[in-house]
Amino acid sequence: MPRRSMPPIFPRAPLRRPPIKQNKQDFMSYFRTSEGNLDFIKIAGTAQQAKKMFDQISPLITKFLKK
Repeated sequence: MPRRSMPPIFPRAPLRRPPIKQNKQDFMSYFRTSEGNLDFIKIAGTAQQAKKMFDQISPLITKFLKK
């Protein structure tokens, strides 16, 4: 009795995903008001969040680097 061939576990050709459409936006546009002016309150809030995150992560990084 002939054996049935099993399909390969992984396809031979790589699967191609459709390209993701990226809305290229200027980095500073996230910190602008609807009128186009810089929103310093938003900039300061983002800086505070980044500092808080750094303060939380830095002990872990320091501990990892000491080993």
